[in-house]
Amino acid sequence: MGLQTEHNGREPAGASRDVTRPEAPQGSTPRPENAASAGGPGTEVGTVFVSGMHSGPNPSPGLSVARSLRLARPGLRIVGLDYSRESSGLHSELLDDLVCLPAWREAHLPTWIEQMDRLLEPEDAVLIPCLDLEVRLLARELGSHDRILGPSKAALELVGKPPVEAAERLGLRAAEYETDTSWEAIDRFIRRSPYGVWVKGQHYDAHRAYTAGAALALGDVVQRTWGGSWHLEAHVAGQECSIAFCGLDGRLLDAVFITKAMVTTEGKTWAGEVAELDEAMRERLADLVADAGWTGAGELELIRSWSGELTLMEINPRFPAWIHGTSVCGANLPAALVAGRPADRGRRLTPGFTRVVEEIPVHPALGITPIAWVAGGISRPGDKRHSGMPSLGQRRLLPPEDADEPVESHPNPGSAARIGVAAEYAGAGETADFAESVETAECAGAVGAPAHNGMPAGRVEGRPAPAERPATRTKEPAAHTEGFERLLDPPGNAATPYRQVLLPLFTERVQALRQEVEGIGRVLLAHSVKTCPQPAVLREAARLGLAAEAISLAELEAAERHGMAPERAILNGPAKWWPATDRVRCFAFFADSLAELSRLGDLLDNGFQLEAEVVGVRVAPTGLISRFGVPLHERDTMVEAARLLGTLADRLGAGWGMHFHFAQSVLGAPRWERECVAALSAADPLADLLGGPPAVLDIGGGWHVDDLSYLRASLDYVRANGPAAARDGDPLLVMEPGKLLTQPSAAVVTQVLARRASHRGYDIVVDAAEGDMPEAPFHPHPVARFDGSRWEPLRPGWSWILGRSCMEHDVLSVRLDLTDVREGDYLAFGMCGGYDTSMAYEFGRGTAPRELGQP
Repeated sequence: MGLQTEHNGREPAGASRDVTRPEAPQGSTPRPENAASAGGPGTEVGTVFVSGMHSGPNPSPGLSVARSLRLARPGLRIVGLDYSRESSGLHSELLDDLVCLPAWREAHLPTWIEQMDRLLEPEDAVLIPCLDLEVRLLARELGSHDRILGPSKAALELVGKPPVEAAERLGLRAAEYETDTSWEAIDRFIRRSPYGVWVKGQHYDAHRAYTAGAALALGDVVQRTWGGSWHLEAHVAGQECSIAFCGLDGRLLDAVFITKAMVTTEGKTWAGEVAELDEAMRERLADLVADAGWTGAGELELIRSWSGELTLMEINPRFPAWIHGTSVCGANLPAALVAGRPADRGRRLTPGFTRVVEEIPVHPALGITPIAWVAGGISRPGDKRHSGMPSLGQRRLLPPEDADEPVESHPNPGSAARIGVAAEYAGAGETADFAESVETAECAGAVGAPAHNGMPAGRVEGRPAPAERPATRTKEPAAHTEGFERLLDPPGNAATPYRQVLLPLFTERVQALRQEVEGIGRVLLAHSVKTCPQPAVLREAARLGLAAEAISLAELEAAERHGMAPERAILNGPAKWWPATDRVRCFAFFADSLAELSRLGDLLDNGFQLEAEVVGVRVAPTGLISRFGVPLHERDTMVEAARLLGTLADRLGAGWGMHFHFAQSVLGAPRWERECVAALSAADPLADLLGGPPAVLDIGGGWHVDDLSYLRASLDYVRANGPAAARDGDPLLVMEPGKLLTQPSAAVVTQVLARRASHRGYDIVVDAAEGDMPEAPFHPHPVARFDGSRWEPLRPGWSWILGRSCMEHDVLSVRLDLTDVREGDYLAFGMCGGYDTSMAYEFGRGTAPRELGQP
């Protein structure tokens, strides 16, 4: 094993001892009289069990804690505790002994409780738990144990996620969050979080997401992996910081502030700057620790803005994995916790720390697990999963904070795994002998298997059985549906699937939009034909006085056919002059490129007749990648655009205009405002080159259906911060709200073909498919069921509605409670106007008349 170093005459670290009972620990040394008591006055801490021993790119804290203890107390007996042979820190020579308990997927809860009790029977032994779920399970099952240096269940509730109460108590800002994990709520929250969000588990884990679909998928991963609920938290830009602290019986022993100076690709601390807490923060933290009656370690994860404001992201109930970094800088929190006395306030800290990579020999009793052969030859990376925490989460030993978590339809994927398989113990020295002495049968199977000594499953003598999880989900309110189900006709005998236009919802949206823009100046509202070309909608748009916005001459002709005047129409897009014709009349058009402006001049030379009051150009966004628009932020392009626009405007006797479009539903309101202002800022230099202000500024559409209430504030922002030409020249403001108006205006009615079991519980197959609802994967569609007399909205759950096709992605809706849905039932999907109408196509019917040239 190479060079072995002895400490004060001890046996070489990592050596195995030929002893059989943990009750008689070896290697302890006398402590000073003022050292902490583990079991009462006069009892010295001689043995410390430290869990969470994996040390890799994403390390657990255990080895860092053990190194800190050895730094302060060379004679202390340190025992590494874990649940997997693959936890690499178990090989460290600084450990006097190690214990490897059964993997969590196999462990029997009452036996695990007994094991922890027996490990801590010696009065001089304490445990520092360093795994999140283990801390919570210990608090629930052994919360009153005076030799477990971890917080109580009540203390954990005070610092739960999101940490709103704790942030207020500490005088810190809390990040914006959303606990409603319905698709609608997630989609809305992400659009209003311009820097993305974090999907955070109730107990552990966080993943960055930028779309509702990604957040839902990651939320399911977190819930399946760790158990409990999850929520969203808005990303906060700034510098990552942390406060590590420790307390005993509500008394703050020590705390230290670090600023992360270097992190890994996973965001794990590699180097940090170390400093003392300011006095005000220390006092607030001491008050929180006192009120919580906190015992054990903790970490406040913070973001410091460029102005110095601190935002509390979460509180971890354990030491961070970088804690030995502060120990080598002079703030040894693990030692303070074991000593049970406050740190020296007059100490001088070294400014910071960094990590280095070190190779060590493996422990002979553990050996090493070889890398398994995998497809592609890519070796398995080391991670933080070796301690078995995902298995603990999947066992659902910790009930969710939300008692209504759906259980029956979201089964535990690991609940049936390895039932009846003997638990495997690995260890060395006396503690390993102790682990092996526990009867294997006691630890086999899942929680709830028959226990030993005739005790009922789930109980240990003197302790109540854990509360059982609810068998069914408490009914939640149905999702917000815009009232589409009240307008639906009974299904009758019509063949499904079919589409029903809900014209009153379109009319209501137009009226609501008019109220939002009232008093803002000259505004022209245009109906985007491409989002909903239904004749009934076009006729209603004409009746309501909307102009037509078309991306082709075919759309322009359809709008005119249904009553929308061409002299008020707007032409957009890169192929607006298709299909070719000799004469076009419109109010305004916006060229998508300089080449289009130049080609129009050539067409006019060759006899093309064009009538337009405004000649415009679509401007490319400055901070986004887009295939559309002219990059007016480039000087040479600006000059050439002004030349072509001026020439064409003079030739047609028209004014000039600018158009910006990027879907607000993609960017969210805050970022859309900034991008719109940045793009339209080109209006001022363009006005100087053209000798006058623009006649029209078109701000496009693509607004999300839920964001009508944000529209006025966004328009006010653009007018206040945009180009002077938008204020001084009083241009006509054109809006093409598109799906904001049309998305609620249609529903798809379908019938259930099959109900079948799945890993979620059950799913259903309907006779609609992605061809009927092409936008199904991209935005939520509320669903209602016809109960024989009326349409009733479905509630959230875990089941999926699958389309009739054989395509993997033909999934029409997810996370619904389909308990009462049976074969033959009628369902209706709302929010199927907009692109679900205009882009729908024939699919799965065995015909392709248009492609085959048939009528």
